[in-house]
Amino acid sequence: MSDNLPEVGFHAVGTGADSLGVTILDVGHGNSAVVHDGSLCAVIDAGRSSTVPQAELERRKVSRMVHLVLSHGDEDHIGGSPALLLDDAFTIGTVWFNPDWRKDTAVWNRLLMAVKMRKRRGGLGGHQMITTETGQLLRCGRARLEVLHPDSTMVLGGDASQPSQHGPLTSNSTSVVIRVHLDEQPVALLAADVDTVGLAHIVDSQQELTAPVLVFPHHGGLPGTNRMPRKFARKLTELVSPDLVIFSIGGGLRPRNPHQEIVAGVREAAPEAHIACTQLSAHCHNKDQKVTDDHLAQRPAAGRVGGRCCAGTISVTADAGELFYDPPLEKHRDFVTVSVESAQCRVLLPLPRQRAVAGAVTQPTPSTAPKA
Repeated sequence: MSDNLPEVGFHAVGTGADSLGVTILDVGHGNSAVVHDGSLCAVIDAGRSSTVPQAELERRKVSRMVHLVLSHGDEDHIGGSPALLLDDAFTIGTVWFNPDWRKDTAVWNRLLMAVKMRKRRGGLGGHQMITTETGQLLRCGRARLEVLHPDSTMVLGGDASQPSQHGPLTSNSTSVVIRVHLDEQPVALLAADVDTVGLAHIVDSQQELTAPVLVFPHHGGLPGTNRMPRKFARKLTELVSPDLVIFSIGGGLRPRNPHQEIVAGVREAAPEAHIACTQLSAHCHNKDQKVTDDHLAQRPAAGRVGGRCCAGTISVTADAGELFYDPPLEKHRDFVTVSVESAQCRVLLPLPRQRAVAGAVTQPTPSTAPKA
């Protein structure tokens, strides 16, 4: 492999205070993303701990969070939200989450208490439910959060034992699915923990899912009670048609993630897509062997201290009609080739072309497949 290959999909423009993008945070086993347009930002989920999201907001010098969106009530999605809500370093416009009759956990109750406390003492605009009927409310400067799932009838459906036309609903089935638009062009699909039942409802509603980046649901785990993970992964990936698929996982914590059948389904549907885990999967790497972080973006990442990062925190920036990735896809692929013993994601195909954001004409990237 040549040492002079370009760093595909990245340059320094658009990484400053006026940048427009979405950052997928490495929070271990969990999800958190920051959508930003200059000093404006929206946070989608907060992982188990607020440490990484707060560090990213501090790094960006955020004083106001326009939106805090919580996809569903699982701890690995909302665990860090009470600390964010009670942090006086910034004000919050609206916190968006849905009632969940299936949740009566300590972390759920902490969330409800934090909303009440912050509302009482000031600095929080309020709380609202979030469904496909939410419409054009979720804007953050030039960024927009499009709600693809659930609709209001699912949220108000009541007990989990009440079946829908596709099967019983769970908290995962009604996870909020967001498509992030930058300058009105779709960039990233954040699928939370949506399962086969939820995906079937999305398909029925004829929602458009295409996006260059897919944050795969449920951290690459099994999609509910359905025992056809490969079919699920193939179907979702076909609908999104991504250039980059991200699995947000904790290295060594859940050896099944991403499930091998899930990865196989993704590769069947999008053989040229770049696959990246935030941390090293136990499927791919000896959990006792630490790796360097030279290839990572200079952003907070939970796996950095323990030497567990694979791609770490991933930023996608829109600039001059193109998308740019940090860490560069080329740099991450080289790290996997050299440092990861038996990577599931290794595919002997070129990296994806840069995707135009606002109709700009982009040049094809060179074919840079790793040697067999």
